[in-house]
Amino acid sequence: MNDISPTVLQEACCGTRRRLLSSSLVLVSVLLAQVAGANDVALPGTKPSAPQRLKIWGFEIYDARLWTSAGFSMSQYSEQVFALELTYLRSFEGKDIAKRSIDEMKRIGAFSADQEMAWRKAMSDMFPNVEKGDQLLGIHKPNAGAEFWSQHKRLGFIADPQFARLFFGIWLHEATAAPAIRQAWMAQP
Repeated sequence: MNDISPTVLQEACCGTRRRLLSSSLVLVSVLLAQVAGANDVALPGTKPSAPQRLKIWGFEIYDARLWTSAGFSMSQYSEQVFALELTYLRSFEGKDIAKRSIDEMKRIGAFSADQEMAWRKAMSDMFPNVEKGDQLLGIHKPNAGAEFWSQHKRLGFIADPQFARLFFGIWLHEATAAPAIRQAWMAQP
């Protein structure tokens, strides 16, 4: 029978505990980074709203969170930096997200056929197909345009302030097709 000294046993046990603790800390760090949201990479210093769910004809489409800094004003959204995070609850093709975005942007304001074609192409080229649980993050950059991220990776930038104003207006403008989401965000402190 092999005799294991108490000192050797204690050192082995402590080494195993340290490795487990180290592995646990790494896992917790990864999970916390995911919970904090993609915006921590792209727009530090903002805080999220409570998620708001978009449902259309009873179908759950996505959960939306608005990431803002202190002093954010909904009525002046086009003059402020903020992020909009969508966590999809079903699968969609990127080109369909682009088409729906254009349709909703038309509710907010007018733009030319050339702009529509250019914006739809830019979004179709940039937006990935999404599955349940995937996130898209849009960052509004006043007087510059809109930057897009997915799963912590930068997708690209559309350098057009009018596009950015109309795109984010889908959720934040008074003429939004989702007034309950806008109202919930306005009611939050």
